[in-house]
Amino acid sequence: MNRFTIPIRLSACVFALLCIAFIGQASPQPMESDYQTWHLPEGAIARLGKGRIGNKDKAIAFSPDGSLLAVASSIGIWLYDTTTFRELALLTGHTSYVSSVSFSPDGRTLASGAHDETVKLWDMATRQNTATLTGHTYDVESVSFSPDGSTLASGSLDGTVLLWDVATRQNTATLTGHTNWVSSVSFSPDGNTLASGSRDETVKLWDVATRQNIATLTG
Repeated sequence: MNRFTIPIRLSACVFALLCIAFIGQASPQPMESDYQTWHLPEGAIARLGKGRIGNKDKAIAFSPDGSLLAVASSIGIWLYDTTTFRELALLTGHTSYVSSVSFSPDGRTLASGAHDETVKLWDMATRQNTATLTGHTYDVESVSFSPDGSTLASGSLDGTVLLWDVATRQNTATLTGHTNWVSSVSFSPDGNTLASGSRDETVKLWDVATRQNIATLTG
């Protein structure tokens, strides 16, 4: 060790402490309700981190009025206030990784798909789970509401797309034809066509009224 080593290391430590102090002063004040204690397993006293975020772009969704942001994660669904950027709620109930979220057009309902093979519907006013839709036989990767909010589509690793009547909570159709898992689903603006993307390297277009595959896009 030479005579310059200690002063240089001390200077680095002092610089780091000054940076930490500055960041601490610049950081916003802690929120009134500490999210680290929400929905903890029995015996746990705090949570470190918020879980792993779900399936890419399908893991996050803004409410129609832009006031809420929903984020799917490995421990549940986080809701954020987009004005204050603070956590509002952690929705728990899925028993495995939540991969996708989608708001209904009126913003009153949030749908979530998860690796527990289910789709859940959540009331945004009460933050309560109002329905659990079952029918897929593998992980649910994507959920999407129709423009009028009457139908929900879900795509799964089982290679199918299921259509659900939102009012009755019933499965109204099972769309088959993909030869690998379905990673994404999306309705056209008029609600007449549903697109599904798959690991079989195709996009399929479906007539929602007839439930028929009307085109398969490759390339």
